[in-house]
Amino acid sequence: MSDKFVTMIMLVWGGSLDVIKVNAISKIWPGLKALDKLSFLVQKGTIHGFLGPNGAGKSTTLNILVGLTNPSEGMVEINGTIGFLPENPPLYENMVVDDYLKFVAQIFKMERSAVLTKIDEIIIQCSLMPVKKRLIKNLSKGFKQRVALAQAMICNPDILILDEPTVGLDPNSVIEFRNLILSLKEKHTILFSSHQLSEVDKICDDLTIINKGKLIASGSKEKIKKMFGSKQVLNIELLNWNTTTQNDMSNLFGFERVEVVFKNSHSVLKIYLNTLDDIRTQISKYLVEKNCGLISMNEERLDLEDIFKEITKG
Repeated sequence: MSDKFVTMIMLVWGGSLDVIKVNAISKIWPGLKALDKLSFLVQKGTIHGFLGPNGAGKSTTLNILVGLTNPSEGMVEINGTIGFLPENPPLYENMVVDDYLKFVAQIFKMERSAVLTKIDEIIIQCSLMPVKKRLIKNLSKGFKQRVALAQAMICNPDILILDEPTVGLDPNSVIEFRNLILSLKEKHTILFSSHQLSEVDKICDDLTIINKGKLIASGSKEKIKKMFGSKQVLNIELLNWNTTTQNDMSNLFGFERVEVVFKNSHSVLKIYLNTLDDIRTQISKYLVEKNCGLISMNEERLDLEDIFKEITKG
């Protein structure tokens, strides 16, 4: 490991609440700036979601955190040990599950007396008992992902870093993996990237959202929802709708944008307003006067998926 690399990524131990500190890191590949002075914190004992569209720099950031690549500039501080589950786990598929985990334990130079106990504990924790004597290559995607998580837990790390842990899993496996991640929170701080926004919403305490290598938002999930979910969104059902009416309303009421779904007998509009003022009465009056056939109107808050689309667009 080069001296330059050591100065950029530091392992520190102490009582800090922040177990990961990313300080203005950049990563420059030939012709591409993958990360641009990215900074965020991960607090001890939290499940921290790391979000961004494809190509945002998520995997590059995680690879820097675990030491697989160097930042071009900036510094990362890690307060504790790390277990890593990459997006494409490099499993030895011709090995039996428990033999593979023993092999990983040997890499970490664990005491022989502790190896079997630790492996049995992790096999139970990851619900691998039914497949512990099977070849990894014969397992389902869900079980392979559990084996990959088990290898990340062998060294009993303080921090688990998971890169797209539920990608490619069926809905039932996603739920099972979500519950498994939640069960690990008591003993590990967890940082994971994901495109399963509904899952992130269910299990995360904090979020960091990036786009094009730059930080968009970082903090508690509720804080980010409040910050970006405060704009008004109206759902309106109409019998009669056309683009002329849409343009007139946009000029009058200052819509940010309108999403329209045409159904057999009516249209459903999702209107994003630029104002926080309650103008539902004015909009209703306009629609009635224009004979648009107003069926219903209700207000909603942006969910995490809407917020993600809003702040990473463009």
